[in-house]
Amino acid sequence: MYKVIHYFNDLQDDGYAYNVGDEFPHKGMTVTKERIAELAGLENKQGVPLIVEVKPKRAKKAAE
Repeated sequence: MYKVIHYFNDLQDDGYAYNVGDEFPHKGMTVTKERIAELAGLENKQGVPLIVEVKPKRAKKAAE
């Protein structure tokens, strides 16, 4: 899962607006690994990372 860390309009999704904290991609949208790399790196029109990967938290095991 990815979270938006910098506001942007997705030019490959009819200008869909992503606000800080939004999940990327939005429901119903699929993207390529290349697009993820572009938005997570510096090789996009804003020149800054726009999204970051968020790994799910592991549930703590109950003490027996």
